[in-house]
Amino acid sequence: SGLVVPSISYELHKKLLSVAEKHGLTLERRLEMTGVCASQMALTLLGGPNRLNPKNVHQRPTVALLCGPHVKGAQGISCGRHLANHDVQVILFLPNFVKMLESITNELSLFSKTQGQQVSSLKDLPTSPVDLVINCLDCPENAFLRDQPWYKAAVAWANQNRAPVLSIDPPVHEVEQGIDAKWSLALGLPLPLGEHAGRVYLCDIGIPQQVFQEVGISYHSPFGCKFVIPLHSA
Repeated sequence: SGLVVPSISYELHKKLLSVAEKHGLTLERRLEMTGVCASQMALTLLGGPNRLNPKNVHQRPTVALLCGPHVKGAQGISCGRHLANHDVQVILFLPNFVKMLESITNELSLFSKTQGQQVSSLKDLPTSPVDLVINCLDCPENAFLRDQPWYKAAVAWANQNRAPVLSIDPPVHEVEQGIDAKWSLALGLPLPLGEHAGRVYLCDIGIPQQVFQEVGISYHSPFGCKFVIPLHSA
């Protein structure tokens, strides 16, 4: 519609979230919001009402969800729960870690009550192509994860599977991502994402206008009647 939505730095994005948290937009609320918006987007990408109809359970689409042991991973698990609730076959990959974040443990506990399947070994992921891969492996605070064998194996599996990839809240990377996304979903305001992010969408995670003002952003909602909108590169 000709509205300009500028990208912001990772530091400013972090500050925006921490000010929102101070005013009561807790991590749990953000996780739920992100999960709902990302699953809504994924359901549309999977074919919407044509593919997902309560009377038609024979052709359930399969989604592979690749999650790392951090808040970005928790966002993915939340999305996976909502997809599983909508009759999507969800296979969630999360590496085994001795100590998990509380947000991950909470999301996993809810996910385990769905028909979704959780695996910690990549050999348990499907060898045949899935309908969609959702990538939540990356976290800017834990760049060292990219050197881990499980991370490299997950990237190799996704590239081999050849299914289209949706990245949820991808970080800004100067280096090559490993997994190129067809679509990326940014939260609140987009980061300056490169070519590897594919087509960028923006989702409303419920940050009130005054919170934007408090961090020095002059904000007018671009969302209209939607919670997820496509952005075109300038």
